[in-house]
Amino acid sequence: MMKRTVRSDFGEVSIRHEGVILAKVFHNVEIDLERAKTYHALIEYLCRGEEHCTVIDLSGISTVTPDARKHLQEVSSSWGKTIAVALITNTFTARIIGSFFLSINKPAYPVKIFTDSLEAQHWAHTEYKRYITRVAS
Repeated sequence: MMKRTVRSDFGEVSIRHEGVILAKVFHNVEIDLERAKTYHALIEYLCRGEEHCTVIDLSGISTVTPDARKHLQEVSSSWGKTIAVALITNTFTARIIGSFFLSINKPAYPVKIFTDSLEAQHWAHTEYKRYITRVAS
C-alpha cells in the first residue's frame, strides 16, 4: 500500500497502513460545517471507498461546532465505510469534545478515546483486522 497524505487549512489526513487513516487537527482550529465536509471528502479520497478505521488526533482542536459534529456523525454512520474511530486527546478541551461527541452523538461504530497515539493506532489496526477476518469468513 502506498503511503499518502493530504493537507487542508485545518489539518492533515494520511493513510500509512492498510485500512487505517490518520487525521491530525492543527493547533487552535475550529471545525465548522464547511471544514467537516472537507474532512469527510479527504477521508473518501484516501480510503477510495473501502472500509477503514480512523485515528483522529484532536489535541490541537479548539472547538467543533454543533453543525459540524452532527454532520460528521450522520455522514460517517450512513456512509457505512467507517469500522471504528480512535480519538487521541491530551488536552482538557479535546477530552471534553471527545466525551461530548460520544455522549450526544451515538455513532454506529465503536469509538474509543486514547491519550497515546501508538495505542490508538494499534487499536484501530486491530479493529480493522478483526473486521476483515469476520467479513472473509
